[in-house]
Amino acid sequence: MNTKHYAPRLAVVLLCLVLLVGCGRGDDDISSGGENHSDTVPAASDRRIVPTMPAARFDQPTAVVDLKEASEADKKADAAGPDVATGEFIYGNRCAECHGAGAIGTDQAVSLIGLQLSTAAFDDLIRTGGALGPDHLFGPTKISPDGLKAVYAYLTSLE
Repeated sequence: MNTKHYAPRLAVVLLCLVLLVGCGRGDDDISSGGENHSDTVPAASDRRIVPTMPAARFDQPTAVVDLKEASEADKKADAAGPDVATGEFIYGNRCAECHGAGAIGTDQAVSLIGLQLSTAAFDDLIRTGGALGPDHLFGPTKISPDGLKAVYAYLTSLE
């Protein structure tokens, strides 16, 4: 028998064995049919395991909404107009510091009771700052369009 022909084949087989032993078989729990414990944190010494996010779990089904009923509720809310209570809340968070509680005015800003601006003029003043400049600028990230309508409804309700 000529060992000259078997030596390269034997070297390839040994190389494959070394690679298989060095790389491992992967996650032994999963390959052996065991349970995957992805919720546990691997030990710091085990560097071959990559942490993953646990699978999403849903305990209760999502409620089904009757779209026709929801649409009717939206129409009623739109017909009722902006919510004055919401406008008062937003005013308290964004405007009361300068214009005072109840919009009575302070030494920093005028009273807003009896506001005579149209909806468009009020919107323009709040969104651009108007003649008051950038210190009075409230973009859509600070007050949403619906929130702005609610603040206007609140201010025009004051007497």
